[in-house]
Amino acid sequence: MGSLRSARHGAWTMLISVWKRIPKPLVWCLLAMGAGLLILLPKKSTSERIPLVTEFSFSLEGEEKRIETALSRIEGAGKVTVILSLDSSEEREYARNMDSDRQSDTDSARSEQRSEVARVGDEALTVKIAYPRYRGALIVTEGSGSGLKLAVTQAVAALTGLTTDRITVVTGR
Repeated sequence: MGSLRSARHGAWTMLISVWKRIPKPLVWCLLAMGAGLLILLPKKSTSERIPLVTEFSFSLEGEEKRIETALSRIEGAGKVTVILSLDSSEEREYARNMDSDRQSDTDSARSEQRSEVARVGDEALTVKIAYPRYRGALIVTEGSGSGLKLAVTQAVAALTGLTTDRITVVTGR
């Protein structure tokens, strides 16, 4: 215990001696620069709110165009047309406010639950958004060759999550 106290005393003594050796104009200059930086930093106002959920909208045409753009960059593919079919649509799960009422009589106990969609302002609070699931894909390319078909099939499988047996690649004009 005594050695710990003497070590602390030695550390304070060393800090004080270092402080005395620092030129005071330098200290004031550093303090002024620090205060200036604090003033210049952007302040978050309490009125700015981070959106709970960024707006999500699925567009089948948009996905087809996005995949067409990627596939047309594969060497030898040429112009590409993509047609996707959906197995399910977009699904949203909303937060719910649950209310439970318990009533008891001498003869029976009854429980009643009510729920309503939770809202933030006028908007429903979305908890989960599930992308639609794809059923299959038809890809028409100008280019041909088994190597190209394999590359296109693998790329579509990676982008859509489809198994390769659900992807058809054909050569068009």
